[in-house]
Amino acid sequence: MTSSKPIFVFVPGAWHTPDTFNAIRHLLNERGFESEAVANQSVGSADPSTGLHVDIAYTKSVLQRLTKQGRQIVVVTHSYGGIVGAGAVEGLGYTQRAQAGLPGGVIQVVWMAAFVTPKGKSVIDMLGGNWLPWMLLKNPDDGYCYSSEQETVFYQDMTPEAQQQAIANLKPHPKPSFLEKAVHEPWHEIPSFYLFCDKDQALPLQVQEAFAQALGNPGTYHADGSHSAFLSVPNQVADGLELSLKEGLEKSTVFAN
Repeated sequence: MTSSKPIFVFVPGAWHTPDTFNAIRHLLNERGFESEAVANQSVGSADPSTGLHVDIAYTKSVLQRLTKQGRQIVVVTHSYGGIVGAGAVEGLGYTQRAQAGLPGGVIQVVWMAAFVTPKGKSVIDMLGGNWLPWMLLKNPDDGYCYSSEQETVFYQDMTPEAQQQAIANLKPHPKPSFLEKAVHEPWHEIPSFYLFCDKDQALPLQVQEAFAQALGNPGTYHADGSHSAFLSVPNQVADGLELSLKEGLEKSTVFAN
């Protein structure tokens, strides 16, 4: 089945499964927009060698399927998902495909409190070479990184009940996701948008602003929420995503002509 309607594709952060986006996807659906959420294959994997490059390949397969359907895609990346989505969109830019006479493609990449990682750098490189205090490794090492202090780091503006529900859904995350290197810098050929989460405790606003600067001249929007603003202030995030879609359509149309 093919559709000409644009579609949002969400790429989760570390430790998070696709259902973290259920609320924002429901809200977008109510506003008349279609969406999908990708399952990073590393999250909760039984194989601790599963890492970033497996996640990129899987996400790319999802985007390729939609591209072949002729869809105009807004890729929405969160946190670690930024390095995944950036690699996955390589070769799938809408403008580049249109110029080659091909249908569909990515019209916008949204970094939502997400890592903007130069090619050849890892998440750990972007963190200064060290695991953060709340990123826990077991001794002896079992190959996974575990999150902690989630009430503060991820969800500080949510109710205790909502926090516990979200924390219960988190999974262990294999270390290679944080150590493998970025493979692509899509901001050179695909429109970019940074959705700031102003109260973020995981990636503070000044860090997000530095990431946005690396994108050149992205579209921007500020949500007054935590690292998981799509859970705590979903209407604001939905407004930002509508803006990203509008800008993506405008820029891609201009580029393609």
